[in-house]
Amino acid sequence: MKLFYSDASPYARCVRVVIRYLEIDGIDELKTDPFDNSEALLQANPLGKIPCLQLNDGSAIYDSEVILRFFDFEFGRSQLFGAGVHDWRNESHFSLIKGMLDSAVALRQEQLREEGKRSLFWTARHEQALFRGLKQLERSGVISRPRLVIQQISLACLLEYLDFRHPDISWRKLAPAISSWLSDFETEPAMQSTRPS
Repeated sequence: MKLFYSDASPYARCVRVVIRYLEIDGIDELKTDPFDNSEALLQANPLGKIPCLQLNDGSAIYDSEVILRFFDFEFGRSQLFGAGVHDWRNESHFSLIKGMLDSAVALRQEQLREEGKRSLFWTARHEQALFRGLKQLERSGVISRPRLVIQQISLACLLEYLDFRHPDISWRKLAPAISSWLSDFETEPAMQSTRPS
């Protein structure tokens, strides 16, 4: 299998952490700039987005959530998402974190616009979505689950993406319990070996 990924992508990082956590062998991780429009990536994913997992038969799976669910089902005995149990609260927490990842990436894209073309409206909207989400997650109990779940992996990747791309956002003041939890979780080997540089 081949995984097309970008070092800075928080979506790809979630996938790479899960590969290490589940100890999945036989995956060739190919660092890829999606804006290069490489033929290999575009053949695997016509959208040209990462992460993208190309299977041994040449077919591909894309969208980080689909890849994560595939890995969990095929290699993790559904330990990260849960097998056949529809816990809508936890599903909503996962969706909240995914939406926050989207806001963090969109905020980064907004910041990369030329001076004068940045939107104060969209900047504030993305920041406020992150702040509201963090406040809700602080009360949610996601970090106190007795076993590792996908929400925790995604949350850790989101928080380290904020530190990496948005160091001016003082998220730790809004979520001190989550901050304390992250200080332990970020020492996990799977987190350390996938940290963007």
